[in-house]
Amino acid sequence: MGRNLKNARPTGRARTARATGPSPSEHIETLQADAETWARSWLAPLGAFVTLLALYVATLAPTVVGGDSGELTASAVTGGVPHPPGYPVFALLARLFGSLPFGPSVAWRVNLLSAVSTAAAGGLLCASVRLWTASAGAGLLAAGLFGTNPLVWHHAVAAEVFGLNAMFGALALFLWLRIERAPTRRLVFVLALACGLGMGNHHTFVFIGVPVLLRSLWVARRELHASGVALAVLAGALGLLPYAYLAIACRSAAAVSWGDQSTFDGLLGHFLRRDYGTFSLGRANNKVDAFVETGTFFSTLYLMLGASLRRLLGLGPLLAVAGYALASRKRPDRAQARFLLALLLGYALVFCAMSNMSTGKALYRSVLSRFFIQSDLLMALAAGIGWAWLFRRLEARAVSASGASRLSLAGAGLVFLAGAVVNAGASQRGNTVFRDFVSAAFASLPRDAIVVTMGDHLTGAVFYFREVEKLRPDVIHLDQQLLGFRWYCDRALRRHPDLAIPAGVYLPGGFNIRQLMNANRNRPLVVLDRLGTWDESWKDGYKLATAGLTHPLVAADRFPSFEQWAEGDRQAMGNYDPVPALLSPLGSWEQMLGELALNTQAARAHLALVYSHDAGNAEAPARFAVKLLEQIVRWAGGSPTLSIPAEPGVPTLDLNVSVLKNLGIGYEILSHYDPAFVSRTLKTWELFIAKAPATDSDLAAARAYVERAHAAAKH
Repeated sequence: MGRNLKNARPTGRARTARATGPSPSEHIETLQADAETWARSWLAPLGAFVTLLALYVATLAPTVVGGDSGELTASAVTGGVPHPPGYPVFALLARLFGSLPFGPSVAWRVNLLSAVSTAAAGGLLCASVRLWTASAGAGLLAAGLFGTNPLVWHHAVAAEVFGLNAMFGALALFLWLRIERAPTRRLVFVLALACGLGMGNHHTFVFIGVPVLLRSLWVARRELHASGVALAVLAGALGLLPYAYLAIACRSAAAVSWGDQSTFDGLLGHFLRRDYGTFSLGRANNKVDAFVETGTFFSTLYLMLGASLRRLLGLGPLLAVAGYALASRKRPDRAQARFLLALLLGYALVFCAMSNMSTGKALYRSVLSRFFIQSDLLMALAAGIGWAWLFRRLEARAVSASGASRLSLAGAGLVFLAGAVVNAGASQRGNTVFRDFVSAAFASLPRDAIVVTMGDHLTGAVFYFREVEKLRPDVIHLDQQLLGFRWYCDRALRRHPDLAIPAGVYLPGGFNIRQLMNANRNRPLVVLDRLGTWDESWKDGYKLATAGLTHPLVAADRFPSFEQWAEGDRQAMGNYDPVPALLSPLGSWEQMLGELALNTQAARAHLALVYSHDAGNAEAPARFAVKLLEQIVRWAGGSPTLSIPAEPGVPTLDLNVSVLKNLGIGYEILSHYDPAFVSRTLKTWELFIAKAPATDSDLAAARAYVERAHAAAKH
């Protein structure tokens, strides 16, 4: 009993066992146990990935959608350079996905990249929460909140860089947590490489990647030493190598390629987004109200954090607060919890301080919201920690460990289901809005036309259908804003040897649209959307003959008669219907395209009224105009005053006052042929007077008409 066990010498058998190690059968059993543990630990993340991928594929957009989707797809699959900062990792992967041997279209296959990336982000998020909490249910809850988030879902089913950005963010967080628990040189090198690749996809990754990498270098400092830190830096630099692809791609003959990266300064300028403003979302100027000088800190902060309550089913932020607060109480988790909170607050505060995008319009808020996917990822991770704490409390007070685990899994499953049902509107399965618009517009173009577009909402889609699906190869497509860069003009000249572009660029002080037409007299020029307000050179000798969805510029001496124009207009419209676009959510690019179709229809109606006026207030053109304008009123929400019903399901739009003005003119012309239009004329002018600005030149005439009508009624 008094023997000193500490100094006791092992027996000969014990010495032999220690020297020889475990038997082969024991080693195999250990490996099998480790494999089973590994498989169990990845079962929930794999389930989250498969479930989200199935959801996204089932709701994947069949073609390009609004925003950057068309331009990113077209530039990637044609081997060009996307807009700044170039997104080389996305471009390379999109080119790979675009060449897959299945799927209905190239666009669908590139959309699949977003689906796979975002589903992988959900799986990695689940793995991170499970690693932190040892709870599969908590991991699935985090993946469900994030993956069915309408913002995340919307960008997971169309070509965009944000799903890939979320995947790299989730991967960095998972590797960081692994390093926190078992720091090794290998994990740090993998993390550094992942961070480099993440920066090769999207700049906002820096808000996760750099802090996580620095923290991991500190945690693993004893294993790394100076040589390990140097190797980690080298691994991060290797991750940035895809940027070299831009220098190669810019030399190609790709139809869709932005800028000239053949020099170091050009490559650096593209990387730094000099054309947009390096440390802002865009340049503020007097011509575009999307960006403001003063910034939008508080409104952006509310949209990012406050509105996350709605995006995360009203549950995520509450659980996240609990997760941050309670995880910091336990000593092993305290540093990680504080670091995770610093990541979220750091991203929110710095990004919102840099943001200068206006939040005054639904479209701008929609564009801005894409950058909230990263903060929602961090919040979903914290929410998973809060969920695990909730069921630990339940286990301690009410149910067994197995019962609490089953309840946690069941609750996570319900959250997945609730998110899929509540946010089903994020589906893009039937979204062919841009394909329908571009196809109808291009079908009406005269042969060998030059079509000039303006704006991201339309140009990207035209890039895709024109250059990837080879829609109307006889047509030359030019973008007005890109014509303001000489590299774009030079690329267009190389691709179209028979095209002539005047010297300089298409800006005030450079060439104008009239000079472009004069240089290409053998090709008719057609505008899709509008021309810049600064350029009125076409008015000298040309007229806009708005037809269908396009605006052909026609020589004044060859302008068609009303009958010729009306027949051409009917053929140009074909079977195009703007209602699917108008049914899209307010603030979406699709809904904006629907409004563009209505504005074009208003221009057609105005031209018909001009025909009527020039023919002495002729009846036929006026009836044509009234029919078009009444259709606009119906599509914009209807008018009980005018007895025009609303189109079922279409949200009410802010009707342009010019529509009421032209409708009043049309009714007034028709009232001379049919007295039934007198009362309609009066009601329309009263509506116009109520909405028209005081500076409207026709306001006085409208008031005089109303006064005369009321005076006649009294007598």
